[in-house]
Amino acid sequence: MHARGGAGRIWNMTFNLRSCLVAGALSLLAPLWAQDAHDHYDHSAKDHLYEAARDPAVSWDEAYERAVKESVAKAFIVEAQTIHYLSTGNMPELYKHLDELEAVSGELEYGMDKAFHSERQLTGLVASIRAIQAYEATDMPEFEKQAAKSFVNSPEYTQAFGLIQLMTEVRQKEVQEAAMANLRIPMDLVIASADGEEKPLSQWLSGNKAMLIDFWASWCGPCMQLMPELRTKGESLPSQGVVVAGMNTDADDPVGKAKKTRAEHKMELMPWLLEPEDRPLSQLLMINSIPRMILVAPDGKVLYNGHPMDPSLKTALAKLDVKI
Repeated sequence: MHARGGAGRIWNMTFNLRSCLVAGALSLLAPLWAQDAHDHYDHSAKDHLYEAARDPAVSWDEAYERAVKESVAKAFIVEAQTIHYLSTGNMPELYKHLDELEAVSGELEYGMDKAFHSERQLTGLVASIRAIQAYEATDMPEFEKQAAKSFVNSPEYTQAFGLIQLMTEVRQKEVQEAAMANLRIPMDLVIASADGEEKPLSQWLSGNKAMLIDFWASWCGPCMQLMPELRTKGESLPSQGVVVAGMNTDADDPVGKAKKTRAEHKMELMPWLLEPEDRPLSQLLMINSIPRMILVAPDGKVLYNGHPMDPSLKTALAKLDVKI
């Protein structure tokens, strides 16, 4: 079974992770934001600062200047800055701000009506943010360390930020990479095209350096969104010795859907293949989500198995002296 929508991949997790980070953190900081709004000049400088941190209609610069002028404690200014960076999605500043937030954690006020109900919850938030930062940098040891710290201190953040799902994907990728290391695709496997031509994969590859196969289905939104990218690859790679082909996995009318997609996206020159009903390649390649792109050498060795937009594909092609 193909997972509709597909599991996340490192290439496209940055936006999703940051969106999740903001949404998750803000929802868990809701008690602070649920306070009744009044004219901020009727508030203390401290209250004005926290209001500006979460409300874009209130000038942050003005509130910050007032807080400094009226000597609001540094710890509260740092905490409000954290909320401000979260609410505005300013991740670079948030990342740089974490050490300072941890340094003042012992001076903050905690409670159900505060930004954090306990110091451990704050520790969990910081660990969650550090985990996402490490994931974006593909530093898996640090990601695992911070994700574990987040779970121990504040499980609600671990869940809100999807860290358990990310950990699962990391483990799945490790298993897949180990399995692919010595795998060879049977190049004598006969595959039919949407035009009714049948021949083994070796002949579809036809003496080229490699074959790049895009596994897709008409019901898969991300697959259809990436069709222009597939067309670009189909136009630029064949001249560099890489055959590009679509591999339709629709169970219902795959021929008709392949032809329709080919016509809609003006990709008449590219082979449009149909995976056999028993899904031999999907099973062999551990394809449990699409879109998925496979780079295969003439001897059947798998040179790449992942998302079409993962930077690792570019790396794999570069080893063949091929540029996207």
